[in-house]
Amino acid sequence: MSLQSMAAELRGALPKLPIAYAPTLINRAWREIRESGLWSFNLYEQSWITPPIVTAGTVTVTQGLNTITFDANAIAALLASQVANPYSPITTRQFRIAVGGIYNLVTMDFGTGDATLDRIWGDPSGTGTAYTVYQVYYVPQYKDHLRWMSVRNPIMFLDLNLNTTRQDLDSLDPQRLWYAWPTDVVPWGRDQRPGSATADFPLYELWGQPVNPFTYQCYGLRKGADLVNPTDTLPYSIGEEFVLARARWYAYEWAEANKDMSPRSAGPDFRFLMEKADKDYIRLRTMYRREDRELVDNWFSVRGLNYPIFSLGHYNTIGGVAGPA
Repeated sequence: MSLQSMAAELRGALPKLPIAYAPTLINRAWREIRESGLWSFNLYEQSWITPPIVTAGTVTVTQGLNTITFDANAIAALLASQVANPYSPITTRQFRIAVGGIYNLVTMDFGTGDATLDRIWGDPSGTGTAYTVYQVYYVPQYKDHLRWMSVRNPIMFLDLNLNTTRQDLDSLDPQRLWYAWPTDVVPWGRDQRPGSATADFPLYELWGQPVNPFTYQCYGLRKGADLVNPTDTLPYSIGEEFVLARARWYAYEWAEANKDMSPRSAGPDFRFLMEKADKDYIRLRTMYRREDRELVDNWFSVRGLNYPIFSLGHYNTIGGVAGPA
């Protein structure tokens, strides 16, 4: 059933409810349901791919300006990297010189070599200076991402640590000089890069510095999205009567607060209808949670997140990593 159909049914349960207000109550109920526990439709997986580091050529930087200029060799190397690794546009990568700060590349002109940083260059000026362009920060697939449950480097047989904070990292490696392979996924904040296609998405830092190409398996949990268009529908495992039961509770609450209290206009006591709607909601929640639990258990079983990564015998010649037989 679509959002438009659910709004019409809710209006039928309370004829005086403004039709424009009905979708608001439905989404309020839908948000309460999807954030009330672990549902299969909020589980998702994606991949992060770390592009190879780019260091060819040189760059000119000026303290106090947010523009930098790459030389011809650097332009050719950056363009080649962009073509070879289209999953990581240059404007999603980071730029630094030696042990200086890490800056976001916002724009890049492959014709002139001019690039714009997300803030003014605060380190010393330099001409013909060696540099590093690589990708340190990564976004989840969804803006409503809630948290990671697992980020895994299958080549290295390594589950990355998800509990490190920026305070921990700043104490351990304030200059970000650990160049081995990433072992931690650290919350960075929201994506505030000017013109970013993922503006306001959660942003995560990979530490140590991700200078080697790896593909990471990421398993995440999202909050879920509201129904926006009239034709939007609920996930397969959620019935419309479940959402409407909670939406009716909100509608009857609105009616009780706005009913005419004059004796001649005394209407129904909506508190009784609220109680009935609440009982329907609890009954349906129990039923749908039980049914969806099987899908959740299957999701985790298929991906093996319940088992330690080193529980089975293995040997990896690339990583030089061995586990018990």
